[in-house]
Amino acid sequence: MADKALTWTELRVGVVVIISLIVLAGTILYIGSGGGSPFARKYTVKALMTDVNGLKPGAPVRVGGVEVGTVTNVDFAKAGGGQVEVDMKLDSRVKDRITDQSQATLGALGLLGEKAVDITAAPGGTAIPDGQYVNAAKEDPFKGLLADTSESTAHLRRILARIDAGEGLVGKALRDEELYDRMVDVSARLQKMMGKLESERGPLGRMMNDEQMSKDLAKSAAGIEAVVSRIEAGHGALGALSKDEKLVSDLKGVTSSLSEVASRLQKGEGSMGKLLTDDSLYKRLDTLSTRLESLTTRLEKGEGSLGKLINDPAFYDNLNGAAKDVRALVADVRKDPSKYLRVQLKVF
Repeated sequence: MADKALTWTELRVGVVVIISLIVLAGTILYIGSGGGSPFARKYTVKALMTDVNGLKPGAPVRVGGVEVGTVTNVDFAKAGGGQVEVDMKLDSRVKDRITDQSQATLGALGLLGEKAVDITAAPGGTAIPDGQYVNAAKEDPFKGLLADTSESTAHLRRILARIDAGEGLVGKALRDEELYDRMVDVSARLQKMMGKLESERGPLGRMMNDEQMSKDLAKSAAGIEAVVSRIEAGHGALGALSKDEKLVSDLKGVTSSLSEVASRLQKGEGSMGKLLTDDSLYKRLDTLSTRLESLTTRLEKGEGSLGKLINDPAFYDNLNGAAKDVRALVADVRKDPSKYLRVQLKVF
């Protein structure tokens, strides 16, 4: 049987398949090499962690956010102590960047929670030799963050349960119709008050909308500021009071004296102090006022000579007439003393 010759179409299909296989093989080698060149030199570093939080072999390793290798093995450390040993194969081009000052921590690839290893670059230290350990964080920071998030979520659920049960102000606002009506009433009143503020009829509305009133208030404020400035400058009585130390000292002396007088009065010293504290003196004054009141009453009734003098017109007229006669007699004596003075001398 004669050999069948290949057609051009079959040849093209074969070439495409071969190229595809080569590309697929290169892709597999690229992924297996951690994103670097499959033919690049590799070296191994290790890390001891307390909790890897689901880290698996094949997870990427990043230095400064750049993928430079993969995790080759995750297992318990042979030395024991509960630590987990993580083996990583890295591209040798970052060997000088991973030093004894670097630190390996667990990272995440996305929202699905796939783990990765992040190593901080520290070119200033000593490079980690092949197969040695890099410093690692003891715990996964995301695990603590998730724990805090879980606790916060539980707390939020408790709050929502209390609100749904009608507890607290928000819960009552959702469940209590009366409180809801009150809140609606308050909001309506606030809206009404805001309407009044926006109106120019009320004083506050005029203050907000009347430009002339605003100017007057500004003038008043300027006047007050001018008065305060004068006081601070020492002008006027208040200014002198605030600036004159001697005046302030004199006022302090006066207040001190008044305080001393008040203290003496409280202690019952002096006439005023005794009047305030001595009951016997008060009783004497009360008795004296009673007697004066009785005397005044008798005078008003016309009792006694003084009472008659005040109330009896005839007695007043007689007394007045007698006084006139006495004045006339005194005037006559002064005019002609010899008429009333006669001296007789007899000699025995």
